[in-house]
Amino acid sequence: MTNCSFKIISLFLCLNIHALFSQNLVLNPSFEDTKLCTDMISSFDHFVKHWSTPTSGSTDLFNSCSNSKVSIPNNYNGNQSPKSGDKYAGFYLYSDGNYREYIQGKLSELLEEGVSYTFSFYISLAETSDFAIKDISLLFSDAKLNTYTEKVFSSKQLKKAKIKNYTFHQFNNSQFYDDTEGWTLLSLKFIAKGNERFFSIGNFNTNSKTKKQLVSEKNRFNMAYYYIDSVSLEKAETNNQYTDIITPPETETKTIISETLEINTNYIFETVKFNHNSSLLSNDATLEIKSVYDVLRNNDKLSIIISGHTDTIGSSSFNKTLSEQRAKSVVEHFKSLGLNTNRISWKGYGDSFPISTNDTEKGRHKNRRVEFKIIEH
Repeated sequence: MTNCSFKIISLFLCLNIHALFSQNLVLNPSFEDTKLCTDMISSFDHFVKHWSTPTSGSTDLFNSCSNSKVSIPNNYNGNQSPKSGDKYAGFYLYSDGNYREYIQGKLSELLEEGVSYTFSFYISLAETSDFAIKDISLLFSDAKLNTYTEKVFSSKQLKKAKIKNYTFHQFNNSQFYDDTEGWTLLSLKFIAKGNERFFSIGNFNTNSKTKKQLVSEKNRFNMAYYYIDSVSLEKAETNNQYTDIITPPETETKTIISETLEINTNYIFETVKFNHNSSLLSNDATLEIKSVYDVLRNNDKLSIIISGHTDTIGSSSFNKTLSEQRAKSVVEHFKSLGLNTNRISWKGYGDSFPISTNDTEKGRHKNRRVEFKIIEH
């Protein structure tokens, strides 16, 4: 065999191995495979293959072949183009009377116990929404869920449906998902229990427990409606250690250490924002860092994990370095305030974990951020 042939075979094997580990286990991930083109509102549960709704909430399917209220990009709740393909779904994540809508998907195979996976999807807030929310969660189950409630789906419904094997994971970026222009990426890593076959996405909190922010005073519908597209579940790459700052499942006990901070919860420094290619801290940023330092100063059993992030402008290597500089600028300020070095760990992740679109300046500004998590040591 020639050396050239060996290289070609090696390349073929590498590409196939990579494809194996990057396979999306979500069936029909962008809702493209439908039974027919429909003009009906609330048609998601009836027409999208491999997808359903776990409750009686009437989730919508939007498509480019329609000329009705569910058309793309103009529809009855706003204006949005698909993240991929020519369809996306839409659901109420907050509404009067605790009304909720969810989507339920099926995986192509049972997950492997003890294996790390990454779950992600894109959302966009509809223009008719009065509120943006933070509370979006992922529920895994070993069986398909089918209940008759139109309100918040809770553990009570799980017991009624005799579902024993289920797991909650909450997406928590400490920031309201308020982008109506582009698509915001939600992503988390988790270790599978080995009984995950179906999953549901939505807001599993009641209205009183849902964190919300008013985004419009003209709509007056008292609701938060989101579009969703491009759902993915893949085996996580072993060289990516982002799991250390992912918020634990909502079912885990949280320890409140101040009026605004909880232990083992991921937060974004709201005022630590950067101009393009910059890692300089503003005066407002130093004040916010000081407020977090005061919490740490009052409890010497606590440590902090800091992570830096960028937008996608520039090369990956440049953004990695810039994200490290941003994280380090926060670290240095903590040190200048008197926090011991052994209570601080930090890392830069470049542009690998956006929380908003990189197609608009508003989205890129959100992605240029520093996050933190307080832990016990």
